[in-house]
Amino acid sequence: ALEGWLTDTRTRFPELSVGPAENLHLTLAFLGELDDAAVGAAGDAVKGAAPALGDSWRLTWGAPGVFPDWGRPRVVWLGVDAGVQRLVEVHGALAGELRARGLPAEERPYRPHLTLGRVRGRLAKERAAELRDWLATVPQVPALEADSLVLYQSLLGRPAARHVEVLRAPA
Repeated sequence: ALEGWLTDTRTRFPELSVGPAENLHLTLAFLGELDDAAVGAAGDAVKGAAPALGDSWRLTWGAPGVFPDWGRPRVVWLGVDAGVQRLVEVHGALAGELRARGLPAEERPYRPHLTLGRVRGRLAKERAAELRDWLATVPQVPALEADSLVLYQSLLGRPAARHVEVLRAPA
């Protein structure tokens, strides 16, 4: 649903790094560089947190926005509408499982979102206003059924990083 919009965004806003649609994912925890033992521990944490998903549930998408704010946008995202509370609970379960295995878990409050792009450098005030208007054109994205947690490995490269599934843990 977002593929055409992402392509148009890349063209209209070369100041943004916008990956391909197949890279879109909802992050519960970012772990950074891990050695093989830590990847195994992360997989165990994902399996340990998967029961927190409960039965599959619908996740619907909300309005787009930016982090940290429109004065200096760095990340362009699509918000989560229905399903936020369950995502926060699953995030908490995963963070606990990660900590129990000696892996990092962010302390900041979790704000579920789908990253659409990242600003390269600084975005001029006029361009930020154009981007704000452009975000109003994000197409409606169909709801999805959340039924598993996935551990991905990010392989950096050009033109974009590639995300490879390492482990999938059903609820």
